[in-house]
Amino acid sequence: MLSLINLRNRHFLTAVNNLITSLPAGAAVDIESLAVKAAMSHAPAYYCTFDYALRMLRVLRHGRLQLRRGRRFALWTELNTRVTRLMEKRGMRLADALANVLSAGGASQFFISPATAISLVRRYFDCRTRKLLVPA
Repeated sequence: MLSLINLRNRHFLTAVNNLITSLPAGAAVDIESLAVKAAMSHAPAYYCTFDYALRMLRVLRHGRLQLRRGRRFALWTELNTRVTRLMEKRGMRLADALANVLSAGGASQFFISPATAISLVRRYFDCRTRKLLVPA
């Protein structure tokens, strides 16, 4: 799971870096607003394992998901919506539809809090060069 978090962070920092490079050369860089904007941008994946996602969707579908109505809840709700739509459209089972959705990727956002987004950007942003040092 830690490698998925590292991958998410790397993809997130790449999204922030793309926003920074799109700014005009002399413009001031407000890393907080860029971090929040990037956190709400399209993410290439859901960053969870198949087994964990299957377990969480089953818990959600049985009404036993004990999460506040926050980002994690939004992630599972979005994933469940996409899986349900695919199940109805193609007559697939839950596991097959989930595998299809996870392999297709494309989450609507990174599902990280603004505080986490800002913390990540602050950790890797070099003020002198106005560059984000994206870890390999």
